[in-house]
Amino acid sequence: MKSVGVRMQIMLRPKILISHPATPQKALDVLKDKFELVVSQGDPNPTREQLLKDIKGCAGVLLFGHSKFDKEMMDAAGDSLKVVGSAAAGYDHIDLPLLRERGVQVSNTPGLLGPAVAELSIALLLEVSRRTLEGYRAIVENKWIPGHPTWMTGPGLSGKTVGIIGLGANGFNIAKRIKGFDIGRLLYNDLSELKEKAKQVDGEFVTKDVLFRESDFVFLGVPLTNLTKNLVNKEVFKTMKNSSILINTARGEVVNQDDLVEALQKNIIYGAGLDVMYPEPLPSDHILTKLPNCVLTPHIGSATIEIREAMLVLAAQNILNVLTGQPLLTPIP
Repeated sequence: MKSVGVRMQIMLRPKILISHPATPQKALDVLKDKFELVVSQGDPNPTREQLLKDIKGCAGVLLFGHSKFDKEMMDAAGDSLKVVGSAAAGYDHIDLPLLRERGVQVSNTPGLLGPAVAELSIALLLEVSRRTLEGYRAIVENKWIPGHPTWMTGPGLSGKTVGIIGLGANGFNIAKRIKGFDIGRLLYNDLSELKEKAKQVDGEFVTKDVLFRESDFVFLGVPLTNLTKNLVNKEVFKTMKNSSILINTARGEVVNQDDLVEALQKNIIYGAGLDVMYPEPLPSDHILTKLPNCVLTPHIGSATIEIREAMLVLAAQNILNVLTGQPLLTPIP
């Protein structure tokens, strides 16, 4: 009878949906002793239909990725849902007002992604400015031109003016790292002047108009909101130097993509490096994939082994906290 009682206690433990089977064991270890873990299966990812099936009756969700967490998902979970721990910095894919209306607590993982996103941002800049993708293609297509003084030349970073839109965790980490390339000026724009933060990187607060007009390289580090959607558009491109490079590791829709294509095709700007775009995944035959002055990566800004694990562990800890009566460590504001 004792063994039956133990089994009953295990069965009655709150269920937690683990939204991806590749979730690191360290994150699972945070939850496994107190909860029943329902791990969605799928190759390479669980389908939405699978998640809708698995979420039924769950008290918490360890969410990875940017698939929509909306009314349909909440209705599928039912009244048992108490917390969503999202392993991401952005939260434009989550229906926050509805979750809060239903009393469901929500967390993200801000502050962790900065170093990884900054590394990739600078890698994209170097790929565009030093034309490494073009160079690789020249090798494999047998178009290498040896001994030519201007072949595959591009702008260097030394002495240049760098502009960063958004001096949050990602923008600040970009600023710290780009300073090591002996740049000339570092300009930034945010909702307000961030004097103490800017002082650490010798950053100069300017308006967006000034930043786009004077920068040789522009990094975008803002979340996607009603204020930032299509922030960079045809009118902005007209103000930029034709030698400037745009790097976007924020969200695709911060840039008007059709306007960007035109700016690249007409050499209104020198080039662009994008880790984010729309739609995602981008069709393999999209015009952006065919432009020699555009470098693309598949939304892998946070994809270091260490950062991804840390994100999922923090998301799991937030779930544990809520379901054991403790406050969220990183509630979404």
